[in-house]
Amino acid sequence: MGLNVKSCFLLANIVFFLVFVVSASARFSTEVTKSEINSICTHRDVNASLCFEFLNSSPQIAALDFDGLTKYLLTYESRKFSDMLKQFQSLVNSTTDPSAKGSYDVCVGTFDKGTSCFDDAFKDLASKDYITLEWSVVCTLDMADGCEEELSTFKPNPQLFKDISIVKNLSLMGLVIVKLFLKK
Repeated sequence: MGLNVKSCFLLANIVFFLVFVVSASARFSTEVTKSEINSICTHRDVNASLCFEFLNSSPQIAALDFDGLTKYLLTYESRKFSDMLKQFQSLVNSTTDPSAKGSYDVCVGTFDKGTSCFDDAFKDLASKDYITLEWSVVCTLDMADGCEEELSTFKPNPQLFKDISIVKNLSLMGLVIVKLFLKK
């Protein structure tokens, strides 16, 4: 019982599909390695100690692929943005100094815009549009930068600068992931 040409061609296509397509998709869903985490955290733009602390903070992170890690990072950062937005809104309502009130109001605007950047980032990630995702993450970084610049015009609580530094670092980590691993 021999195989005819049609059967061989069909078999070859199935083998090709299984070997190349299935293995390629499996490659994209592998867990992030310690070496890759090291590459992210030692990137020149990233605060290494904060990065390692964050990425080693939960055993759940170790089981994620790059899409999952990016989603985890964006989720955490978007919550932090929302919390900071509420904090700035509260400061606007409670501050009597007109200059500080104006600066806090600018931060309300930038953090409000930042929350819409996250909405875009989640959509971009879900659709695997990594080029647009990069721009959405840059948007979050720009919004935090804008607020930080505005706050530098007076002497607010130093914790605000620390919190802004954290969200900026999370954005930078996201950018490194997109550039080094997702856009490949």
